[in-house]
Amino acid sequence: MTAGEGISKVDLWILDRVFQPLADRLPERLPAFELGMSLLFGSLMLSAAATVAMVVFFHMGMMDVLFDGLIWFMWVSFYIGVNRLRALIRPGFVNPLRTMFLGLRPISLVFLAYVAWQGTGVPGLYALAPWFNTLANFTFVLGVYLVSCNTNPPERKATVWQKDFAGAPD
Repeated sequence: MTAGEGISKVDLWILDRVFQPLADRLPERLPAFELGMSLLFGSLMLSAAATVAMVVFFHMGMMDVLFDGLIWFMWVSFYIGVNRLRALIRPGFVNPLRTMFLGLRPISLVFLAYVAWQGTGVPGLYALAPWFNTLANFTFVLGVYLVSCNTNPPERKATVWQKDFAGAPD
């Protein structure tokens, strides 16, 4: 087994053993895709808050946070792209985002670990922006995993015919 296959196997294990059972227990009115999209949107807002905190609290100029702003616009385009794929997610069918994000989910976990480690080494005064960024990455990881979960079909209520004759021999 190659390293890539091992990483994919761990990623699918996390998706199937941690997030899919969570998605299956969500109420029918709040599917995993909708919750995941809400978390992705929250990630965008927290990332923007981290960038604004650097400008406001640390008096950084706009040229100092230009890279962060460009990255933020890239994630906005990612969010819009995922939102456009909403029509592909149908109950009872395999979620196409499950395979489309096969490389994105493990990388997002690595970035989350890196940003969390980076935030621990920042002095107290400057810790606000990195911890907003860590929280943004955490909500992004949760959102990407929930968006990748399969949607189960709604449970059908048994009709009178099915209740009366379901077990009757022919």
